[in-house]
Amino acid sequence: MALAGFGLHGYTGNVKHLLQFHPSPAPTSDARAVEQAAPSLPWVQVFNDDAEAAQRWCEALNGEGVSTHCSLAPLAETASDHTPPMAVVLHLGGHLAERLDMLRALRASRPRLPLLVVCQRLRDLDHVLALEMGADDVQECGTSATVLAARLRALARRRRDAPVPDAVPDELSFGRLTLRLRERRVTLAGEDRPLTEGEFEVLWLLALSAGQPVSRADLLRRLRGLPYQRIDRSIDCRVYRIRGKLGDCDGPSQRIRTMRNCGYLFSSAPW
Repeated sequence: MALAGFGLHGYTGNVKHLLQFHPSPAPTSDARAVEQAAPSLPWVQVFNDDAEAAQRWCEALNGEGVSTHCSLAPLAETASDHTPPMAVVLHLGGHLAERLDMLRALRASRPRLPLLVVCQRLRDLDHVLALEMGADDVQECGTSATVLAARLRALARRRRDAPVPDAVPDELSFGRLTLRLRERRVTLAGEDRPLTEGEFEVLWLLALSAGQPVSRADLLRRLRGLPYQRIDRSIDCRVYRIRGKLGDCDGPSQRIRTMRNCGYLFSSAPW
Protein backbone atom coordinates (compact mmCIF):
# COMPACT_ATOMS: atom_id res chain seq x y z
CA MET A 1 0.00 0.00 0.00
CA ALA A 2 1.50 3.36 -1.05
CA LEU A 3 1.90 6.15 1.52
CA ALA A 4 2.65 8.97 -0.91
CA GLY A 5 -0.83 10.45 -0.69
CA PHE A 6 -0.73 11.06 3.03
CA GLY A 7 0.91 14.47 2.76
CA LEU A 8 2.40 16.22 5.79
CA HIS A 9 0.11 14.86 8.49
CA GLY A 10 2.97 13.41 10.52
CA TYR A 11 3.75 9.94 11.77
CA THR A 12 0.94 9.79 14.32
CA GLY A 13 -1.63 11.05 11.84
CA ASN A 14 -0.56 8.50 9.24
CA VAL A 15 -0.91 5.64 11.71
CA LYS A 16 -4.39 6.72 12.73
CA HIS A 17 -5.36 7.07 9.08
CA LEU A 18 -4.23 3.50 8.39
CA LEU A 19 -6.11 2.14 11.38
CA GLN A 20 -9.30 4.00 10.48
CA PHE A 21 -9.55 3.19 6.80
CA HIS A 22 -7.69 -0.11 6.58
CA PRO A 23 -8.55 -1.97 9.79
CA SER A 24 -6.95 -5.31 10.49
CA PRO A 25 -8.95 -8.35 11.66
CA ALA A 26 -8.38 -7.24 15.25
CA PRO A 27 -8.34 -3.42 15.18
CA THR A 28 -8.48 -2.87 18.90
CA SER A 29 -5.39 -4.94 19.71
CA ASP A 30 -3.53 -3.51 16.69
CA ALA A 31 -4.30 0.03 17.76
CA ARG A 32 -3.05 -0.77 21.24
CA ALA A 33 0.15 -2.25 19.81
CA VAL A 34 0.78 0.87 17.71
CA GLU A 35 0.24 3.14 20.71
CA GLN A 36 2.70 1.10 22.76
CA ALA A 37 5.24 1.09 19.93
CA ALA A 38 5.02 4.87 19.36
CA PRO A 39 3.85 6.54 22.59
CA SER A 40 3.03 10.23 22.41
CA LEU A 41 5.19 12.84 24.15
CA PRO A 42 3.16 15.33 26.22
CA TRP A 43 5.72 18.02 25.40
CA VAL A 44 9.42 18.55 24.76
CA GLN A 45 11.56 21.42 26.07
CA VAL A 46 13.70 22.98 23.32
CA PHE A 47 16.63 25.28 24.10
CA ASN A 48 18.24 27.09 21.21
CA ASP A 49 20.61 29.86 20.15
CA ASP A 50 18.85 30.46 16.81
CA ALA A 51 15.24 31.35 17.55
CA GLU A 52 14.03 31.51 13.94
CA ALA A 53 15.52 28.18 12.88
CA ALA A 54 14.43 26.45 16.07
CA GLN A 55 10.88 27.74 15.69
CA ARG A 56 10.60 26.21 12.21
CA TRP A 57 11.96 22.96 13.57
CA CYS A 58 9.51 23.02 16.50
CA GLU A 59 6.59 23.56 14.15
CA ALA A 60 7.69 20.52 12.17
CA LEU A 61 7.82 18.45 15.36
CA ASN A 62 4.34 19.67 16.27
CA GLY A 63 3.20 18.21 12.97
CA GLU A 64 4.50 14.85 14.20
CA GLY A 65 2.38 14.97 17.34
CA VAL A 66 5.14 16.33 19.62
CA SER A 67 4.26 19.51 21.51
CA THR A 68 7.24 21.80 22.09
CA HIS A 69 8.21 24.79 24.19
CA CYS A 70 11.19 26.92 23.10
CA SER A 71 13.53 28.91 25.34
CA LEU A 72 16.64 30.91 24.49
CA ALA A 73 18.43 30.36 27.82
CA PRO A 74 19.50 26.78 28.61
CA LEU A 75 18.76 27.20 32.31
CA ALA A 76 15.44 29.02 31.90
CA GLU A 77 12.53 27.80 33.95
CA THR A 78 9.47 26.62 32.08
CA ALA A 79 6.53 28.95 32.56
CA SER A 80 4.02 27.44 30.15
CA ASP A 81 3.41 24.06 31.75
CA HIS A 82 3.75 22.60 35.23
CA THR A 83 4.07 19.07 33.87
CA PRO A 84 7.77 18.16 33.48
CA PRO A 85 8.89 17.55 29.88
CA MET A 86 9.43 14.05 28.56
CA ALA A 87 12.67 15.06 26.84
CA VAL A 88 15.01 18.04 26.34
CA VAL A 89 16.47 19.24 23.04
CA LEU A 90 19.47 21.54 22.61
CA HIS A 91 19.15 23.06 19.14
CA LEU A 92 22.33 24.87 18.04
CA GLY A 93 22.78 27.13 15.04
CA GLY A 94 26.57 27.31 15.33
CA HIS A 95 29.37 24.85 15.93
CA LEU A 96 28.99 22.43 18.82
CA ALA A 97 32.55 23.01 20.07
CA GLU A 98 31.56 26.61 20.89
CA ARG A 99 28.59 25.51 23.00
CA LEU A 100 30.05 22.80 25.24
CA ASP A 101 29.52 24.94 28.36
CA MET A 102 25.84 25.26 27.43
CA LEU A 103 25.56 21.52 26.97
CA ARG A 104 27.30 20.81 30.28
CA ALA A 105 25.05 23.25 32.16
CA LEU A 106 21.93 21.82 30.55
CA ARG A 107 22.83 18.25 31.48
CA ALA A 108 23.70 19.28 35.04
CA SER A 109 20.39 21.09 35.50
CA ARG A 110 18.32 18.21 34.10
CA PRO A 111 20.26 15.01 34.87
CA ARG A 112 17.31 12.60 34.54
CA LEU A 113 15.71 13.82 31.32
CA PRO A 114 16.58 12.43 27.85
CA LEU A 115 18.77 14.98 26.05
CA LEU A 116 18.97 15.25 22.27
CA VAL A 117 21.48 17.63 20.65
CA VAL A 118 20.65 18.97 17.19
CA CYS A 119 23.44 20.82 15.38
CA GLN A 120 24.68 21.59 11.89
CA ARG A 121 27.96 20.60 10.24
CA LEU A 122 28.64 17.78 12.69
CA ARG A 123 32.03 16.08 12.61
CA ASP A 124 32.95 12.79 14.23
CA LEU A 125 34.63 14.73 17.06
CA ASP A 126 31.41 16.70 17.64
CA HIS A 127 29.47 13.47 18.09
CA VAL A 128 32.07 12.21 20.57
CA LEU A 129 32.17 15.46 22.56
CA ALA A 130 28.39 15.76 22.78
CA LEU A 131 27.91 12.18 23.94
CA GLU A 132 30.77 12.41 26.45
CA MET A 133 29.35 15.65 27.85
CA GLY A 134 25.99 14.04 28.58
CA ALA A 135 23.90 13.99 25.40
CA ASP A 136 21.84 10.84 24.82
CA ASP A 137 21.68 11.37 21.06
CA VAL A 138 23.14 13.73 18.43
CA GLN A 139 21.50 14.61 15.11
CA GLU A 140 22.08 16.97 12.17
CA CYS A 141 19.75 19.94 11.74
CA GLY A 142 18.71 18.51 8.40
CA THR A 143 17.28 15.32 9.93
CA SER A 144 13.57 15.02 9.17
CA ALA A 145 11.03 15.80 11.89
CA THR A 146 9.58 12.30 11.50
CA VAL A 147 12.92 10.72 12.41
CA LEU A 148 13.59 13.17 15.25
CA ALA A 149 10.15 12.57 16.77
CA ALA A 150 10.74 8.81 16.64
CA ARG A 151 14.16 9.18 18.26
CA LEU A 152 12.70 11.38 21.02
CA ARG A 153 10.08 8.73 21.73
CA ALA A 154 12.77 6.05 21.84
CA LEU A 155 14.88 8.11 24.26
CA ALA A 156 11.85 8.69 26.49
CA ARG A 157 11.08 4.95 26.52
CA ARG A 158 14.64 3.99 27.42
CA ARG A 159 14.90 6.58 30.17
CA ARG A 160 11.49 5.59 31.53
CA ASP A 161 12.47 1.91 31.72
CA ALA A 162 16.01 2.49 33.00
CA PRO A 163 16.76 1.86 36.70
CA VAL A 164 17.05 4.98 38.82
CA PRO A 165 20.75 5.65 39.56
CA ASP A 166 22.01 6.35 43.04
CA ALA A 167 21.65 10.01 43.92
CA VAL A 168 24.87 12.03 43.87
CA PRO A 169 25.59 13.21 47.43
CA ASP A 170 25.92 16.90 48.17
CA GLU A 171 28.47 16.30 50.93
CA LEU A 172 31.39 13.92 51.46
CA SER A 173 33.17 13.49 54.80
CA PHE A 174 36.39 11.68 55.66
CA GLY A 175 37.04 12.29 59.33
CA ARG A 176 38.09 15.91 59.69
CA LEU A 177 37.84 16.59 55.93
CA THR A 178 34.46 17.67 54.50
CA LEU A 179 33.57 18.54 50.90
CA ARG A 180 30.32 20.34 50.08
CA LEU A 181 29.41 20.18 46.41
CA ARG A 182 26.76 22.90 46.20
CA GLU A 183 28.87 25.43 48.07
CA ARG A 184 32.14 24.30 46.42
CA ARG A 185 33.55 24.39 49.95
CA VAL A 186 36.27 22.31 51.61
CA THR A 187 36.92 22.31 55.36
CA LEU A 188 39.63 20.49 57.30
CA ALA A 189 39.27 20.28 61.08
CA GLY A 190 36.56 22.95 60.82
CA GLU A 191 38.75 25.42 58.90
CA ASP A 192 38.06 26.48 55.32
CA ARG A 193 40.66 25.45 52.76
CA PRO A 194 40.03 27.69 49.71
CA LEU A 195 40.33 25.78 46.42
CA THR A 196 39.86 27.06 42.89
CA GLU A 197 36.92 25.72 40.89
CA GLY A 198 39.22 23.41 38.93
CA GLU A 199 40.94 22.12 42.07
CA PHE A 200 37.61 21.42 43.76
CA GLU A 201 36.33 19.50 40.73
CA VAL A 202 39.39 17.23 40.72
CA LEU A 203 39.21 16.68 44.49
CA TRP A 204 35.47 15.95 44.34
CA LEU A 205 35.85 13.36 41.57
CA LEU A 206 38.69 11.64 43.42
CA ALA A 207 36.78 11.66 46.72
CA LEU A 208 33.64 10.36 45.01
CA SER A 209 35.66 7.28 44.02
CA ALA A 210 37.46 6.98 47.36
CA GLY A 211 39.38 3.73 47.62
CA GLN A 212 39.49 3.23 43.84
CA PRO A 213 42.12 4.58 41.42
CA VAL A 214 40.98 7.17 38.89
CA SER A 215 43.02 7.60 35.71
CA ARG A 216 44.15 10.96 34.39
CA ALA A 217 42.29 10.19 31.16
CA ASP A 218 39.02 9.65 33.04
CA LEU A 219 39.47 12.83 35.06
CA LEU A 220 40.15 14.91 31.95
CA ARG A 221 37.22 13.38 30.08
CA ARG A 222 34.78 13.99 32.93
CA LEU A 223 36.01 17.51 33.57
CA ARG A 224 36.41 18.82 30.03
CA GLY A 225 35.09 16.14 27.69
CA LEU A 226 38.48 15.88 26.00
CA PRO A 227 40.73 12.91 25.25
CA TYR A 228 43.84 12.62 27.42
CA GLN A 229 47.25 13.48 26.00
CA ARG A 230 50.43 12.65 27.87
CA ILE A 231 51.75 16.19 27.44
CA ASP A 232 48.73 17.58 29.32
CA ARG A 233 49.86 18.08 32.92
CA SER A 234 46.85 20.11 34.09
CA ILE A 235 45.50 17.30 36.29
CA ASP A 236 48.90 16.73 37.91
CA CYS A 237 49.28 20.45 38.61
CA ARG A 238 45.88 20.61 40.28
CA VAL A 239 46.60 17.58 42.44
CA TYR A 240 49.94 19.11 43.48
CA ARG A 241 48.19 22.33 44.58
CA ILE A 242 45.41 20.40 46.37
CA ARG A 243 47.96 18.44 48.38
CA GLY A 244 49.68 21.66 49.41
CA LYS A 245 46.45 23.35 50.53
CA LEU A 246 45.34 20.28 52.49
CA GLY A 247 48.75 19.55 53.98
CA ASP A 248 48.80 16.13 52.35
CA CYS A 249 52.55 15.53 52.45
CA ASP A 250 54.54 12.64 51.02
CA GLY A 251 54.87 9.55 53.17
CA PRO A 252 52.93 6.47 54.28
CA SER A 253 50.04 8.59 55.57
CA GLN A 254 49.48 10.45 52.27
CA ARG A 255 45.77 10.50 51.38
CA ILE A 256 45.94 11.39 47.66
CA ARG A 257 48.32 8.84 46.24
CA THR A 258 49.90 8.72 42.81
CA MET A 259 49.27 5.41 41.07
CA ARG A 260 52.13 4.61 38.73
CA ASN A 261 51.09 4.53 35.03
CA CYS A 262 47.48 5.13 36.04
CA GLY A 263 46.39 8.22 37.91
CA TYR A 264 45.45 8.94 41.51
CA LEU A 265 43.77 7.22 44.42
CA PHE A 266 41.95 9.09 47.17
CA SER A 267 42.22 7.10 50.40
CA SER A 268 38.95 6.44 52.20
CA ALA A 269 40.78 6.54 55.55
CA PRO A 270 39.81 9.44 57.86
CA TRP A 271 41.91 12.58 57.62
